[in-house]
Amino acid sequence: MRWLLRTLGGVAALLILNGAILLGTWIVLRNMTFTDPFAEQIAAHYRRSIPAEIDITSMVAQGSDATLIDLIIPVRREGCGGAAFQLSDAAAAQITKQGLAFLGSARIGRGYKNGPKEYYATYQPWQETPVPSTWMGDGIWAAGFGCLKDDARHFDADAVYRAVRVPGAYFTTGPETELLIIPRLRLVVLTYFG
Repeated sequence: MRWLLRTLGGVAALLILNGAILLGTWIVLRNMTFTDPFAEQIAAHYRRSIPAEIDITSMVAQGSDATLIDLIIPVRREGCGGAAFQLSDAAAAQITKQGLAFLGSARIGRGYKNGPKEYYATYQPWQETPVPSTWMGDGIWAAGFGCLKDDARHFDADAVYRAVRVPGAYFTTGPETELLIIPRLRLVVLTYFG
């Protein structure tokens, strides 16, 4: 009987130790930032949808609901996600000063102008925030932004949510995209759903 209790105690200790090691490894890996080997290609893809009049620097976040399985078995037809870019200081200053007047001609994505898919990156006239209530809650922007923020760990989504509810930022929509500029945060946020 003593041998059985000792053996069970040893097995329990090993299981607890194994669980602690696995949990610790998961915590460390979850908080590590890995270099994405495709980051430049992803940034270039999203950058094409942003009008050339809007001077952006680097991509600060990107995310989507796409998975590796979607590449192997492309059954899904719709997706959501987006990217956030750093707005240059000069562009932020100009947009802050001129507002909608500056954005008036910024209606076609830089990589689609005069191309066969120009329609997909052609935007409606710009408007100042707050965004319509239909964008929030279960709205299309909220869905696309949700996919972006869920996959972008080091991104202050709460600051974006606050900015879209008050004047001072600008937004427009395309066939399946929404584009948001927040000059005071130096951010351009592109989301899609569809």
